[in-house]
Amino acid sequence: MAARLRMTPAPEAPDPQPAAPSQTPDTPATPAHAYLARLAALHDEAAETAHLANLLGRAPWVAGLLGLGALATAFFCARSVSSISLGTWLILVTVAVAAVGRSYGRTIEAPFDRTALKTFARNLSAILLYAGAAWGAGLFLALPESVGLAGGIAFTATISAFVAGILRARDMAFSFLVPATAVGAFCTLMRDANLTDALGILAGGLLVAAAATLLERLMTAASRTELS
Repeated sequence: MAARLRMTPAPEAPDPQPAAPSQTPDTPATPAHAYLARLAALHDEAAETAHLANLLGRAPWVAGLLGLGALATAFFCARSVSSISLGTWLILVTVAVAAVGRSYGRTIEAPFDRTALKTFARNLSAILLYAGAAWGAGLFLALPESVGLAGGIAFTATISAFVAGILRARDMAFSFLVPATAVGAFCTLMRDANLTDALGILAGGLLVAAAATLLERLMTAASRTELS
């Protein structure tokens, strides 16, 4: 009797499953406000660089103003004051002029390097502090005692106003104005103990400070109007 083999169908192979995608998290899309913040930061950097570059370009004019002012003072007061005190004051002012020129010469080699421009601004601020003190000392060293209140105010306030108008930066203007006014008032007290003249010099400095602050606000408002 022929043996019958029972044919059992082979099980079907399971269909291959598609490979699971990698579980790497998707990078979230950068929000729009991040782009706006970055754009604002770039604008601020460009504005700061432009401001510092303009400050660099105006520095030689300040040096020239101080030099011409010192020469004019020496010319008109040479016969009224001691040559030693006048020469001492001229040396003090010359040091300030030379310091501005040296700092400018170093920075102009890379006029749009923000690091170099920031260093120049710090150096210029320190130089202006010295220059203001040296200029204010002229009330004791370079001007005669008969100069009076009007002459004392004109000597300190006028040069400070010109410096503020050239630099067009309140902080830099104050770096010169404050020591020039304070030292000038102190020298007036030392020379003839005239409290009225000293207070008048301080009042003139306050007027120049107010004008410099107003000028900066007007310039800031004008720049915002142009941008808008």
